[in-house]
Amino acid sequence: MYEAIDMGGYRKSRLPQLQVLLANLIAHHNTDAALYTAVSLAHSYYTPRSRYNSLGIGKGLIGLIQDMTDGGWLELHRGFRDAKTGVSRRSRIKPTNNLISLLENLEALALLIAYAPNTECIIQRDENRHDLEYRDTSDVIDSRITLTAYNNLLHKTLIDHPTFPEDGVPLKDGRVFKISPSQKFVRRIYNRSSFEWSGRFYGGWWQRIPKEHRQGIHINGQPTCEIDFSTIHIVLLYALEGIDYWRDIGTDAYLLDDYEHSDQLRTLLKLVVLIAVNARDRDQSLLALKDTINRRERDEYAWVREGNYDLEQILDLFVLKHHPIEHRFFSSDEFSLMNMDAEITEIIINKFTRNDIPILAIHDSFLISHMLEETLKVTMQGACRDVTSTRLGKAVVKTKVKFEGRDISGFEHLWRTDRDFFIDVVLKPSHSIEEQSRQADAEVHRNIVGSEDYYV
Repeated sequence: MYEAIDMGGYRKSRLPQLQVLLANLIAHHNTDAALYTAVSLAHSYYTPRSRYNSLGIGKGLIGLIQDMTDGGWLELHRGFRDAKTGVSRRSRIKPTNNLISLLENLEALALLIAYAPNTECIIQRDENRHDLEYRDTSDVIDSRITLTAYNNLLHKTLIDHPTFPEDGVPLKDGRVFKISPSQKFVRRIYNRSSFEWSGRFYGGWWQRIPKEHRQGIHINGQPTCEIDFSTIHIVLLYALEGIDYWRDIGTDAYLLDDYEHSDQLRTLLKLVVLIAVNARDRDQSLLALKDTINRRERDEYAWVREGNYDLEQILDLFVLKHHPIEHRFFSSDEFSLMNMDAEITEIIINKFTRNDIPILAIHDSFLISHMLEETLKVTMQGACRDVTSTRLGKAVVKTKVKFEGRDISGFEHLWRTDRDFFIDVVLKPSHSIEEQSRQADAEVHRNIVGSEDYYV
């Protein structure tokens, strides 16, 4: 590519820049030929010595982009900011047909495209969501080691969706979601300039796929089940008061008097919990709630506006329903609820990683091979018990978990020994043409990426 483009310049510095640029262009083009890649043309954006710039890419990348644009290899649209409207767009690029013709024989390499081996996976951000240069501690180093092991396992794992539409599926904001196989790198992101705030796991494409399509995800050719914690944030809030919610109270946490129970209302009340816990006061909660419903997730919550729901009443009724923990609402600086659920997630991920078993985390729910659903449920309950015992001094021993998407709650594979079970679970999957094809794809993936650890 370097010779074909005839870019000139200092080869030692330009080759890494070209590799990074091409890796992004190939990954995005194979996901969606119409997809643009966002880039910054500001010199101040590039800090070669930052822990978040593992390849040391400097401002010379700007010159490379401009040279390739001038040579007809890239289509460049410069970014802008409209002072009157406040609307802004970052600069974006897309390969031209000339560049695509040089890349046409590289499509098989798409499976090898990944983040750099030493990419930072522990991110700390300030109150404005800017990445911070922090000092390592023993806890941070330990978290990086275990998360690197998890990323190496994901890198060697085929995670796909055999029935996902090739043209993608529309999102509620008007965009189209398409699976990008290279998006498997997972990071932990901490906020408020503190490793005590948040720390949730982000990064995999399975977190962004519309929920109704998650049940089609396969891991190494195996169908998956999704299991999540029931009312985990309410459970943790009550645990802070020394109350085991499901043992001591046991009622539906999202059932409000005077309101008909529905999945939509549950979704709204889950939003209420997250906002109320992270808001400074009641007024800020209402503003954030209205902003989410009327602007940020307008389509998803159209039913709220159409039904003329009284958000103030809903918020007040919910706080009143949970009066034992009402002082935990509107106290944003007291503790991070998401830091506790992230610690639970870490325990679950690490246990399966140590046993070389891939698992996909979507905050408080998890995808795993359907044959391991009982093991996952036990592990989730144990992790919740351990974290509440360590962090709060009193374990939550009764934790409900439930199935999401594909409901296989009646699948009793651990207890059935009859002939029908043997045929359905053992013989049919291994001998069906469809299953053989999926296993062959998993084997091809393993041959391409190899068995050695990639991330360090």
